[in-house]
Amino acid sequence: MKNNSFIFSALVCFIFLQSCHKDSNPVTVSKSIATLEKTSGLKLNSVGDYGTYKFISSDAGLSAQIASFSLENGGTGNLAAYTGAGHQKWRITNVGNGNYTIMNMGSGKLAQSYNYNGVMLPVQNSADHADDQLWIISSVGGNGYKVISKSSGLAVTANGSNYIQLQPYIGKASQIWGYNLLSPDSYRDDAVVGFFHRRLKTQGSIAFDQGNSIPLSDGRVLWITQDAFDGIRVLPDGNLMCGFFQYHNSILIQPATKSWNPDSTGNMTIANSTANQPRQICNTQPGTDWSWPGMGFQQANTVFMVCGEGKGLGATNTSIYELTVNSPGNDQWAVKRTLPAGIAGQTEVGYGLGFSKPGDGYIYTLGSKGVSFNASNIYAARAAESDPRTWYFWNGTAWTTTRTTNSASVVATGQQNLAMCYVRGKYVLMQMDLGFFCDPSSHNIYLSTSNSITGPFTKPVKVFTIEDRYRGHLNRYYTPACHPEFDNGKNELLLTYSVNFAACSTGNDCANNELESKNYQVKGVRVPYSVIGL
Repeated sequence: MKNNSFIFSALVCFIFLQSCHKDSNPVTVSKSIATLEKTSGLKLNSVGDYGTYKFISSDAGLSAQIASFSLENGGTGNLAAYTGAGHQKWRITNVGNGNYTIMNMGSGKLAQSYNYNGVMLPVQNSADHADDQLWIISSVGGNGYKVISKSSGLAVTANGSNYIQLQPYIGKASQIWGYNLLSPDSYRDDAVVGFFHRRLKTQGSIAFDQGNSIPLSDGRVLWITQDAFDGIRVLPDGNLMCGFFQYHNSILIQPATKSWNPDSTGNMTIANSTANQPRQICNTQPGTDWSWPGMGFQQANTVFMVCGEGKGLGATNTSIYELTVNSPGNDQWAVKRTLPAGIAGQTEVGYGLGFSKPGDGYIYTLGSKGVSFNASNIYAARAAESDPRTWYFWNGTAWTTTRTTNSASVVATGQQNLAMCYVRGKYVLMQMDLGFFCDPSSHNIYLSTSNSITGPFTKPVKVFTIEDRYRGHLNRYYTPACHPEFDNGKNELLLTYSVNFAACSTGNDCANNELESKNYQVKGVRVPYSVIGL
């Protein structure tokens, strides 16, 4: 049974908190909401099938939020002046038969009721489509609403002591809520986050960074990792034994159903590991310390994947790995390291920020070169689909086999955390604020678009603020990626990034003889297409 402190911290549902009222007259409630609209200048909206809302107290005119915001348990719910932060925004979704789910946009978790000491209390949890995550939201007039738990039949009620109970509905003002529709906004995708929380000794890669994806023609998806812990290091609570990772890269094979259940996704293996590590797909080369693969694409029966190679913190080479696609159920693949001219055999430009095949017979990619602190020039390259091993480079006026970094060849500029994908006929450039220093003041994700791989790209739009924290400080974060193959039917683009403990730590990430595995995993975000004009 959960203790009182957990319950209090979990009271983060979609409810805004207000004082109880003795007056249960619906006319009085309607007047209260009308007064709020007049004094605040807001127009309270009816509840639609899928929308982002802020919830407003008809008493105080303040907005619901999660105080002491935590991505894991949500913190405590309270009222505050609206600032536009993600934990003050809520997603209402009509799931049919008069039922709705309520999701916090900051954490991606759903409001859920359960029985605790005889009192039904709203909490946050991951989506499981159970009745205790469903709510019946119905009008009581005057743009006021009551919210009833499907599982208990009780009404969401502010009890006057800064937390929420479920009580029998009697129409009192503390059971009536108003809504203000907001523009579509990004949110943390809790199902994607949970997919990377692998916790079984038999699951192979269970904690890692990177998180690029390569869609296969049969519907499966390859997820690319870099430094990874193996399941042999997992503890009963899902955390890791203190120590180092077991291999420098690995690949997960997600089934064609694209299920977000981590138990259905296993590791690729190879038969020719030079270090007796069959789950490490890219062998570490002689004289180097690491091989870190990234983006890739499938052409015919071969997957082409860029791999950076280096020693210490310095890059020594770039290679292209060719992976022969195997049928589902056969996880041992044949792989071959190659060095195609221009992209491979050099470290000046890091190509492979993403790959696209827009349908004109070519495969396109972008590459970046650091030119100053956290600033990069971006360059374009392409290969014919009929010959994916021969690459051409944009020099400002034409495509040529001679790679150049002159000023005319720069198609865009950006930060150093970059990724690219192709969505709805546009090239999308993703970038993030630098995440390797202690508590950076700016820790956001930005997107820009272009009709052409050679630019120009639009001004970057901030789409999400990263709030992952470790021991009270922001996690390190890096390796942006976008994944248009994961279409959720809501006109939203999936983005990911990875986290790696805290930049403010003294180097000892181990606590109580454990490493917290969730702080070394990939995180997911959904961004509405409309936010970037798609």
